[in-house]
Amino acid sequence: MIGADRKSSADSQKAMVGKAACLANDVIFGWSASADEDKKQATDLVNRALSRGAADVRAHSVKGSILLFGQPADALAAYNLALEINPNFHTAHAGRAVALILSGRAREAVSPLELALRISPRDPAASLWLWELRVAHLHLRQYEEAIEQCSRSVNMNGANFKAYISLISAYGSTGQMEKARQALAQLDKTHPNFTLQLYRRVAYAFSSDPEYRRGVDNILDGLRKGGIPEQ
Repeated sequence: MIGADRKSSADSQKAMVGKAACLANDVIFGWSASADEDKKQATDLVNRALSRGAADVRAHSVKGSILLFGQPADALAAYNLALEINPNFHTAHAGRAVALILSGRAREAVSPLELALRISPRDPAASLWLWELRVAHLHLRQYEEAIEQCSRSVNMNGANFKAYISLISAYGSTGQMEKARQALAQLDKTHPNFTLQLYRRVAYAFSSDPEYRRGVDNILDGLRKGGIPEQ
């Protein structure tokens, strides 16, 4: 009976963390009907799971995802706890990198993103990690590195519109206007109404950190030079 009770408790803990992860993803990707309510429910679920005492790497990582947008410093602490339990947990490395970018520490984000991609190169979330790696390079004005990663993404998936956004910014920032126009033509095929106003609104919503927003402004300046309209 004791063994059965322990199994039931572990299964319940996994179920709570799994549901919290789904709610966190709904908030992150804008699928939630009520982001505040889903975030509150996810936080309650993951805290209940963690209160059961087991060192659960996924629970800490999911908690990081819940806190990521709006509380990046707290998210960073949660990801660090996950990596203390399992230093090879690729999802926590990637999440930690995003928290670093949102905390205005883009230079520190490159290494954990590259590590996540090395550990799990075929992960379903790998395209998102590549996007964040390009964002980190753009925040740091490392335009050649950003262009290299964009080309890698386009070769993997030519329909990846986010790669074209990064290319436009990088080409615009480096004065490669013909290439910027070519990337803009590709972006227009799927997102003809993309504007600076849209990018600014979404990016600024992620974090109010001044250094992070300076990086966003650098990206916006490249997009402007590359031909993206203001609104």
